[in-house]
Amino acid sequence: MTLTKQQLLEKRNDLSQFLFHLTRDGDLKLRKDLYSLQKDDVRPLVAKDSLAGILQRRCIEARSSFGYFDYKVRVTTAFGVLSSKSLVQRDWLRVACFTETPIDHVCLQMQEISGRQSCFGPYGLAFREDVVRRANGNPVFYVQTTNQKLRHAFNQMAEASNAADFKDLMPLVEGFGAPWFTKYYGPTEIDFRWEREWRVVGDFSFSLADVAFGLCPKSCKNIFEKFVGQSFPFVDPNDDMNAIKQELRNWSHLRDLK
Repeated sequence: MTLTKQQLLEKRNDLSQFLFHLTRDGDLKLRKDLYSLQKDDVRPLVAKDSLAGILQRRCIEARSSFGYFDYKVRVTTAFGVLSSKSLVQRDWLRVACFTETPIDHVCLQMQEISGRQSCFGPYGLAFREDVVRRANGNPVFYVQTTNQKLRHAFNQMAEASNAADFKDLMPLVEGFGAPWFTKYYGPTEIDFRWEREWRVVGDFSFSLADVAFGLCPKSCKNIFEKFVGQSFPFVDPNDDMNAIKQELRNWSHLRDLK
């Protein structure tokens, strides 16, 4: 029997039908070269308010820079100029982030996990993969940090006269293994491949019709559904999963939920 892609997805519980953008409490680091500041600063984040802002703007703003090349931005410090030959600009590395975690396990993303700086709240939006792909979204390219040949290639890209030609690839490169650059009292191992992260370079704009469903605590469900004009449902990711799936299947565009 020959399987279609959809039949395969229905049989594979480890594959997700959706890409989730989750919001968090904590601090947002404002890099001075991204925000035209005299020095780096921080802004407090509230997961619930962040989700409301995203829905109001119909946009997930790429507020932070990510990836190996974030270390290659030419920066002047008290110790001199770092990555002095690099032509990489911080603005190239701003991305909107998603996780390909299956719905059955998305609640695990909201737990405290050793070594991870961000702890997500039970707030977010789920998109079909094709919606993110239309915005040129792509899975993160995870590289073993001890692979010196690849690291050399990345450094050559950063220092090439046509470095800007590679700027859409640069934010997608992340490492696993020993940290790229050792920090005092920092972790000795990094490995976030399990997040199955996708990234869109730059801001991710969407319409309400692009959203499959939202995540929020039960206490906020009516508020958020009213906020989006009942365009899509909201569910509590910490509820019983069978009940969540049954509720979502009541919506015509989610009847294929596995």
